Amino acid sequence: MPIRLPSTQIIAQSSQNCGGDDGKTADPRDPGNALIPYIIVPRRTLVLGDKPKLRWNAVPGVKSYTASLQSGDKIIWEKTVSANEIVYPGEPRLRVGTEYLLIVKADNNRSSEEEKLTQRQFKLLPETEAQVVKTVIAQLNDQQVADKVKALISAYIYTGSDLKSEAIEDLEALVAGGIKEAAVYHKLGNLYWQTGITLLAENKYLKAYELATAAKDIPEQAEIAKALGDLYVAIGNQPEAIRWFTQARDNHKTLGNTLQIKELDREIEKLKAKK
Repeated sequence: MPIRLPSTQIIAQSSQNCGGDDGKTADPRDPGNALIPYIIVPRRTLVLGDKPKLRWNAVPGVKSYTASLQSGDKIIWEKTVSANEIVYPGEPRLRVGTEYLLIVKADNNRSSEEEKLTQRQFKLLPETEAQVVKTVIAQLNDQQVADKVKALISAYIYTGSDLKSEAIEDLEALVAGGIKEAAVYHKLGNLYWQTGITLLAENKYLKAYELATAAKDIPEQAEIAKALGDLYVAIGNQPEAIRWFTQARDNHKTLGNTLQIKELDREIEKLKAKK
């Protein structure tokens, strides 16, 4: 029996609303340093299986990384690799309810531990819930829909179960394949913000706005501009926050959205008063 897929409206709402308070408290200095092998996935998330992909920032000039998995104050697994990713082998087995922290040390003596943001751990999704997600994703994969739509729906399904890493990997695969869709970059920006990687969130939002502008998609431009304004408020960049809130307001003026215009005017005035 075919699954009932979420409507495009639901997908759009999910993309617009998943910024999350945790992401907004990220330290703007971390992980902005390109010399730190900061963790990309998994962090601040549940994972679907006991062999998750582990991925971190590729540091220029580095030839090897030592990846460790920590549970409590104990290192349970360690491996030295040349790439900036590895699939966890599954042994020791991950246990439901246990928090794990991926730590990576590069051969330039820099470590992911230099990132000051807390709450970077991940947990395993309980088997009963994992089986439901796997079944729905398998049914989705059997549907005759475009890869872009399939990836956005799967990201919606994954984030509904707090599987942010899986959602990120699906959307990044689309980006690597050359897709240029504002909705994909917008969703990625939201996910990176949720996981506390403000540097990547900013990068994806800016690309999303560029693509939405090229497509003359004003509603999407308005949402992304507002997200950028919120991001810059969170990291303490007042001039950029004002600039993007102003852009969002102008987009809403074009759309005739009076309530949003008033709300953004209040945000702009509040920021100007702090100068």
